[in-house]
Amino acid sequence: MKILGYIPARIGSKGIKRKNLAKLNGKPLIYYTVKFAKKMKPSIYPFVSTDSRKILNYTNSLLKEKNNYIRPKSLSTDKSKHADGLLHAIKWLKVKKKLEFDAVMLLQPTSPIREISEMRSAINAFKKSKTESLLGVRLVKEHPSEMIKYSKSQWGFLIKHNFKLEGRQNYKRNFYKIDGSLYICKVNFIKKNKLFFRENNSTLFVLKNKKLIDIDSNLDLKVAENLLKSKRWQLSFSRMKRF
Repeated sequence: MKILGYIPARIGSKGIKRKNLAKLNGKPLIYYTVKFAKKMKPSIYPFVSTDSRKILNYTNSLLKEKNNYIRPKSLSTDKSKHADGLLHAIKWLKVKKKLEFDAVMLLQPTSPIREISEMRSAINAFKKSKTESLLGVRLVKEHPSEMIKYSKSQWGFLIKHNFKLEGRQNYKRNFYKIDGSLYICKVNFIKKNKLFFRENNSTLFVLKNKKLIDIDSNLDLKVAENLLKSKRWQLSFSRMKRF
C-alpha cells in the first residue's frame, strides 16, 4: 500500500502569527513533523503542501528533495478545508510526478510530538482493518458527567449525572477525544466524502503517547518545549536526528 504523508503548512494562521515557522526549542514548528515524516520512509511518502516559498525552501532542505508545489491561495485561507487542499495535491502529484497513492496519512505540524513506533503500529492497524479510514484518539482525563453546557443563564450536564458515583475511580474510563496527530484514510474515501473519517465507519486507534499536544497558542508552545526537553523525548528525538 502506497501512503502519502500529507503535511499541510500554510503561512497564515489565527492563533499564532506564521505558526508553522514559530520557534519551538530553537527550531521552526514544522521542523518536527517533517523530520518525523522523513524517518517514516518508506512507509509513507512525505509531501509538504504550502502557499509559502519560505516554507517550501526550508522543508525541501530537510527532505533533500526538489518539491516545487505551491498550494493555490484559494485553498490557503482560514476557511479552506484540508480535504480540498489534499485532493488538489493528489492531482498535482499524479500529473507532474506520475505518482499515485492508495491512502493518505494527514500530518499536521501543530502536533510536533509523535512516537515513531506508535505511528507505525497505527499504519499496520489500518492495513489490517476492513474500514477505509483510521482515527487517532486518546483517553480523556475528565469524565463527561463532570462537564456542563452553559449558555447565558442556563446550564446542564453534558451527559446525565450519576450522583451515586463518588470519586473518579468509580467512573468507567471509556471516553476518548479525537487527537489531531493521526488521521489515515484511503484516497477513494476522501475523494468520495471529502472527509478523513466517518462515525461508525472508521477504525479507532488509541494513542498511548502521554506527550501529545496540539499547538494553538503561545502557551502551547511553552508546554511543548518543556515536553521536548524531557529525558525520554530527548532519547527518542536523538534517534530521529541521525538521518
